[in-house]
Amino acid sequence: MLIYNTTFHTEISCYDEFVTWLRQEYIPGAMSHKGVSEPRMARIYGEDDSNGRSVSLQFNTPDLDTLSEWYNDCGSRWVELLQKKFGNKVAGFATIMEQLEI
Repeated sequence: MLIYNTTFHTEISCYDEFVTWLRQEYIPGAMSHKGVSEPRMARIYGEDDSNGRSVSLQFNTPDLDTLSEWYNDCGSRWVELLQKKFGNKVAGFATIMEQLEI
């Protein structure tokens, strides 16, 4: 099982609107296409949040091929929508992690 994580950094002025958009638009839209499941979202705290706030959004995905198919079918469109809506007020980067047994 892989975890597809995107870390977003937002300006404080749009943080609440951005989190609401993730909950109401992005997550349901991403979940409407098979390939990702079990969304989780967390606020990331830093030493100094005066320059903005950060959020981690994670989905489970079974393998890289499934994730690639999801991204090509759905994920890239959501990146475009995010950029149109928030412009340079939100920036993000993705990481892919493999879940390991403890």
